[in-house]
Amino acid sequence: MTVPDLLDCMHCGLCLQVCPTYRVTGAETDSPRGRIFLMRAVGEGRLAAAAAEPALARCLQCRACEAACPSRVRYGALYAENREGRTPPPLRFLLRHLLPYRRRLAAIGLLLRGIRRSGLLGLFERLTRRRPAGRLSALAAAVPRRPRRFVPRPGSVLPARGRRRGRVALHLGCVQAELLGGVLADVVELFRDQGFEVVVPDQPACCGALHAHAGDRAAGDRLAAPTAAAFRSAGPFAAAIVPAAGCLAHLVEVRPEEGWAEPLDFLARAGLVRQPAPLPLRVAHDPPCHLEHVLGRHRATDELLERIPGLESVRHEEAGLCCGAGGIAFARQPGTTAEVTARKIDRLRAAGPAVVVSGNPGCLLRLEAAARSANWAVEVRHPASLLLQACRGGDAP
Repeated sequence: MTVPDLLDCMHCGLCLQVCPTYRVTGAETDSPRGRIFLMRAVGEGRLAAAAAEPALARCLQCRACEAACPSRVRYGALYAENREGRTPPPLRFLLRHLLPYRRRLAAIGLLLRGIRRSGLLGLFERLTRRRPAGRLSALAAAVPRRPRRFVPRPGSVLPARGRRRGRVALHLGCVQAELLGGVLADVVELFRDQGFEVVVPDQPACCGALHAHAGDRAAGDRLAAPTAAAFRSAGPFAAAIVPAAGCLAHLVEVRPEEGWAEPLDFLARAGLVRQPAPLPLRVAHDPPCHLEHVLGRHRATDELLERIPGLESVRHEEAGLCCGAGGIAFARQPGTTAEVTARKIDRLRAAGPAVVVSGNPGCLLRLEAAARSANWAVEVRHPASLLLQACRGGDAP
């Protein structure tokens, strides 16, 4: 543990109000300030690592504290150093032996999609709804209501429509490709409609973001390398489009030279040639933590949504707080994350939107599951899907 970096914390407390776990528990040890104190105590030998483990494990790694910190303490890096090697063995086995392998992912995805469509997952959710949050119920609820796979043939090139403005490469991801393929398909169609040729490189199944988030940064870094190499070999292109904020932040931090871009951020800078038609909807944007606090690229979504005629962008309280997904923290810490997510749903529901948009698969899965559990009939969508609908005249893709 890098004790000198831990000493940069002034204990001012500005991080407390942006920390989702502190907001629901009120415990100092569930705040960034408290966790830094624990990490320092462990680093100086004043506290056994096992004693600090429960509080440190509850951190969702949203990194909102970094943006609020006047001393610019690198909390994410310090936390990652502390967590390295502490991934529970069953989770580490799952991450290392499932996510990096497309065929294994495809088999699990096929099973999960089949169970969801059979109605068995819905029955399980109803039977366990009143029980305390558990790992199995959290994972079951994370399978979306209408799962879809989208894995084009490696090397596929999808032509631009109209005048060709450029070429982009698409990052598929692991969970998104197997369960939220509709988002990927919408991103492809959106870029084609806006005059961009889309190439799908022959890429690894996983970029390592979930590994790094779960405390296995060594594996996360190893998986980012072949991902970057796959895109490099598919060039040249204007940008490597990553519709998952968590993956995007990981790749930007580990392999920044490859030109990774969030889809709406790229289109906001490139400009729209096919303008959106009126779409009379009340929409709340809940920005993914890594897009807002780590990358600072969340404003483009608001800008493009505001350009849709008839769309009412509604603000909700605590929009900058985590939704409780936290990568796969919702499965590691189901109790704490359930409280965080319930708070988020209460704030969103009070704003009265018909649609909630968020640009990260984990957030989409978590928010949809929570809305379903709360019997709240709201659509949860990726902002790229909503923009595609508007640019196609208001008809849902």
